Amino acid sequence: MQVTAKLHAILRRYRPTGIRDEGIPVEIPEGGTPRDVAAALGIPLELIHAVFVNEVQATLDTPLQPGDVVRLFPPVVGGAE
Repeated sequence: MQVTAKLHAILRRYRPTGIRDEGIPVEIPEGGTPRDVAAALGIPLELIHAVFVNEVQATLDTPLQPGDVVRLFPPVVGGAE
Protein backbone atom coordinates (compact mmCIF):
# COMPACT_ATOMS: atom_id res chain seq x y z
CA MET A 1 0.00 0.00 0.00
CA GLN A 2 1.11 3.56 -0.50
CA VAL A 3 1.44 6.25 2.17
CA THR A 4 3.05 9.68 2.09
CA ALA A 5 6.07 10.45 4.27
CA LYS A 6 7.03 13.95 5.34
CA LEU A 7 10.48 14.22 6.86
CA HIS A 8 11.60 17.07 9.07
CA ALA A 9 14.97 18.67 9.91
CA ILE A 10 17.93 16.29 9.58
CA LEU A 11 15.68 13.43 8.44
CA ARG A 12 15.28 15.20 5.09
CA ARG A 13 18.66 13.81 4.08
CA TYR A 14 16.90 10.44 3.75
CA ARG A 15 14.67 11.65 0.91
CA PRO A 16 15.18 9.54 -2.21
CA THR A 17 17.48 11.06 -4.81
CA GLY A 18 15.74 13.64 -6.94
CA ILE A 19 12.80 14.19 -4.58
CA ARG A 20 12.73 17.74 -3.30
CA ASP A 21 9.04 17.84 -2.43
CA GLU A 22 8.06 17.40 1.19
CA GLY A 23 5.65 14.56 0.42
CA ILE A 24 7.38 11.29 -0.44
CA PRO A 25 5.28 8.38 -1.73
CA VAL A 26 6.34 5.20 0.08
CA GLU A 27 5.22 1.63 -0.60
CA ILE A 28 4.88 -0.51 2.52
CA PRO A 29 3.14 -3.84 3.21
CA GLU A 30 -0.58 -3.93 3.99
CA GLY A 31 -0.99 -3.36 7.73
CA GLY A 32 2.33 -1.52 7.80
CA THR A 33 3.41 1.00 10.41
CA PRO A 34 5.60 4.12 10.56
CA ARG A 35 8.41 1.71 11.47
CA ASP A 36 8.02 0.24 7.95
CA VAL A 37 8.10 3.75 6.44
CA ALA A 38 11.38 4.46 8.23
CA ALA A 39 12.83 1.14 7.05
CA ALA A 40 11.77 1.78 3.45
CA LEU A 41 13.58 5.13 3.52
CA GLY A 42 16.65 3.80 5.35
CA ILE A 43 16.11 5.98 8.42
CA PRO A 44 17.68 4.59 11.62
CA LEU A 45 14.99 4.32 14.30
CA GLU A 46 17.18 6.03 16.89
CA LEU A 47 16.93 9.23 14.81
CA ILE A 48 13.13 9.35 15.13
CA HIS A 49 11.80 11.19 18.17
CA ALA A 50 8.21 11.96 17.20
CA VAL A 51 5.68 10.45 14.80
CA PHE A 52 2.42 11.94 13.55
CA VAL A 53 -0.13 10.17 11.35
CA ASN A 54 -2.65 12.44 9.65
CA GLU A 55 -1.65 15.25 12.06
CA VAL A 56 -2.32 13.11 15.18
CA GLN A 57 0.56 12.06 17.44
CA ALA A 58 1.31 8.38 16.96
CA THR A 59 4.03 5.78 17.57
CA LEU A 60 6.30 3.78 15.31
CA ASP A 61 3.85 0.88 15.71
CA THR A 62 0.63 2.70 14.80
CA PRO A 63 -1.18 0.75 12.03
CA LEU A 64 -1.43 2.70 8.77
CA GLN A 65 -4.08 2.83 6.08
CA PRO A 66 -3.52 3.52 2.35
CA GLY A 67 -3.17 7.25 1.77
CA ASP A 68 -2.11 8.14 5.32
CA VAL A 69 0.39 10.95 5.81
CA VAL A 70 3.25 10.06 8.16
CA ARG A 71 5.43 12.84 9.60
CA LEU A 72 8.73 11.85 11.17
CA PHE A 73 10.69 14.21 13.43
CA PRO A 74 14.18 13.87 14.91
CA PRO A 75 15.06 15.05 18.42
CA VAL A 76 15.27 18.83 18.53
CA VAL A 77 17.93 20.77 20.41
CA GLY A 78 18.85 24.39 20.60
CA GLY A 79 17.22 27.59 21.68
CA ALA A 80 18.25 30.85 23.26
CA GLU A 81 20.75 31.07 26.07
